[in-house]
Amino acid sequence: MEELKDIKTELPRNSNVSEIRYEASDIVLYTDSKEFFLDNRNTVKKLVSKLKKRVEVRPTSKLFREPESAKQKIEEIISEEAGLEDTIFQPSLGKVIIRAERPGKVIGNNGEGVKKIREATLWAPQVERVPAIQSKIVDKARELTVEDPEFRKKFLHEVGEKIRLDKTVGDEWIRISSLGGFRQVGRSCVLVQTEESNVLLDAGIDPSAEPGTPQNYPYLNAPELDLRDLDAVVLSHAHMDHCGMIPYLYKMGYDGPLYCTKPTRDIMIMMTLDYIGLAHSENNKAPYDSSAIKKAVKRTITPDYGEVTDITPDMRLTLKNSGHIIGSALTHLHVGEGLHNILYTGDYNYDSTEMLRPADTNFQRVETMITEATYGGRDDKQDSREESDKKFLSKMKQTLNKGGKVIVPVFAVGRSQEVLGLLSDEMDRKYFDYPVYVDGMINDVNALHTAYPEFLSEKVQDKVHRKNSPFLKENIKAIGSHKEREEVYDSGPCIILTTSGMLTGGPIMSYLKQEASNPDNALIFVGYQAEGTLGRKIQSGKSPVKVNGEKVDIKMDVSTVSGFSAHSDRQQIINYCKNLRSTPNKVLTNHGEKKKCFSLASTLHKILRIDTSAPQNLEVNRLN
Repeated sequence: MEELKDIKTELPRNSNVSEIRYEASDIVLYTDSKEFFLDNRNTVKKLVSKLKKRVEVRPTSKLFREPESAKQKIEEIISEEAGLEDTIFQPSLGKVIIRAERPGKVIGNNGEGVKKIREATLWAPQVERVPAIQSKIVDKARELTVEDPEFRKKFLHEVGEKIRLDKTVGDEWIRISSLGGFRQVGRSCVLVQTEESNVLLDAGIDPSAEPGTPQNYPYLNAPELDLRDLDAVVLSHAHMDHCGMIPYLYKMGYDGPLYCTKPTRDIMIMMTLDYIGLAHSENNKAPYDSSAIKKAVKRTITPDYGEVTDITPDMRLTLKNSGHIIGSALTHLHVGEGLHNILYTGDYNYDSTEMLRPADTNFQRVETMITEATYGGRDDKQDSREESDKKFLSKMKQTLNKGGKVIVPVFAVGRSQEVLGLLSDEMDRKYFDYPVYVDGMINDVNALHTAYPEFLSEKVQDKVHRKNSPFLKENIKAIGSHKEREEVYDSGPCIILTTSGMLTGGPIMSYLKQEASNPDNALIFVGYQAEGTLGRKIQSGKSPVKVNGEKVDIKMDVSTVSGFSAHSDRQQIINYCKNLRSTPNKVLTNHGEKKKCFSLASTLHKILRIDTSAPQNLEVNRLN
């Protein structure tokens, strides 16, 4: 490639660069020179200015110390206070991954610690935080992220070559195909196409549909989608209605890159592995196995928030905080040289919460916006967070005071951590001292939150810094077996946070069978209940209901607290669209029931005086 040849002319004579490679959107220089490896700032700065690409310098095997010797040096440099857990050497990439309980103590003031490691070992260090909670699932997920570095090196270079292919000369056009999640909640999937590119945004399942039925999956057999022509997949976040079918793409022959944040990658691994296990336990067949998840992970590229990344010859991707769950992202696609800009919101929350900052509005240009409409209906007004906290705590304390159990069905990711954050504050104030049991994957997801505090709110980061993490309270007890669950049944008043959030399976079904007939107990819904789910039926007052084929009378107190939602309500969506740095020319609504999608589209049209619509699944919109 001409670009790589041009770099050689910019390098100093003593650089001894033996290899120049693409690493997806970035460029990596491999050097045999100790001097150039340790002091290359001026050269890199010059290259970045000229190429407008990130450039990194790494050592070759001729330069770096043997792993055993390097490991010994690292252990000598890093203080015990850092809590060093593991060093993973990747010779083909010239990198050493250093995992520690306190990464800041490894990095040091102004990066002095990392600098010492580079000088002593001649390896390129990458520092990662170790979760503060033990979790076999998180350990497994993190193992997958460092597997087969030789493959990664080759794969990332091939991706980089494809990104930099010369563009053909022809008509410039863009179209968006609605492959799932339009006029419905579930199976989100959007195909964005140009003459040059085919990019898929999300690929989820519909949790309210019968497993294994066509309604459970997106329209991946649509004529405009050919997995062999797909250039990239972008995942907004790791709820199953957005990520559940990502591994299936790889099973069916897609072998290109998956772009998402690091927490999204790790949670996707956990959620999809759990999905396979749950399907087997219910005698259903999952549409893929763990080998497809491994394929996806080996091909995942994880940009930071705000990092502009080329993903095809004519598309640049920027991910920004969406405020929905940890690592969730608003997806911005810049198409062509200023031709068009698309903002796909995925799920977003334009409000500060216990765990997260509000969705980012700082996009320089947005011509077309695809926004969720989960709570876009005329009457969809959520309580303020303050009102919701009071309502939840009042109902909780009433139930506990009369000796009952408070059962809160939650999604493992997002809502469970929000509720734990509130309970943690109450514990800090010494307002209650009851046990809080977490069942399902919640404890594993909590563990992952402890690994990525930088993605959380300033409030939580401050608590972590002061060693008062909301995830590490003594009251919080993880349930890991049926026997432990039975002990909870026999225990006194307590709070139980359990999956699944819509009562479509998981441990909540056992708690319903055991506890629903006791009027002293309470069931508090804090999340969206999709049409057709058992959660929606109980929320609507239906009793008795069938739980795993068994008739159960719902005598417990049932209530809903709306302000915990990780979604924006109608007014927040309107405010978000108004406050975007660049007002879109066109808005498409999705991820909402039919009436809500139409209602939101109509309102945005009147308020912003722009073109809006509520496409249906399999509809195609041409943008240019």
